[in-house]
Amino acid sequence: MKIQILPNWFKKVGLILFIVGSIIGGGDDFMRGWNSVDCNSQTSEINSQNNYGLITIFVGGKNTTHIFYVLSFIGMLIYMLAKEKVEDDYINKLRLESFQLTSIITLLIAIFLFAISKKSNFPLDYFITLFFWFYLVTFYIKKRIDL
Repeated sequence: MKIQILPNWFKKVGLILFIVGSIIGGGDDFMRGWNSVDCNSQTSEINSQNNYGLITIFVGGKNTTHIFYVLSFIGMLIYMLAKEKVEDDYINKLRLESFQLTSIITLLIAIFLFAISKKSNFPLDYFITLFFWFYLVTFYIKKRIDL
C-alpha cells in the first residue's frame, strides 16, 4: 500500500509553520526562563498575577498562543509527510523503520516515567514533541548512515 505523500516543497512550508508557531507559542515562556525569574522575588508575584507576556498580549491572549503551539505541531507533521527529493523504495523503508523505532523509544520513555512516579504529570504535548523530534532525528541518521 502506497501512502500519498505531500510534494517536496511542503518541507519548506512545514518548516516555516513550525518555526513561526514555536517562536510565537513559546516566546513568553522562553523569555521568562531567559530572565531567570526567581520564585521568591516580588517580580515573580507580579508576573504570576498578570500571567501574560509581551508576545501573548500582542497576539491576542492565551488561547491564541495555544493555537500557535498546535500550528507548530502541524508544521512538523507536514514536514514529516513531505517527499524527499529522491523518493524510492529505500526511503519508504527508512520511513517505516524510523517510525517503528521512534514509537518503541517513545513508549519506553513513557513507561519509564510512569514507573518512576505515578504522581508525575506530563502534558500530552511533551510526548507529541518528543515523538516528532525522535522521528526526525532517527530518519535523518538512517538516511545519512547506512545502518
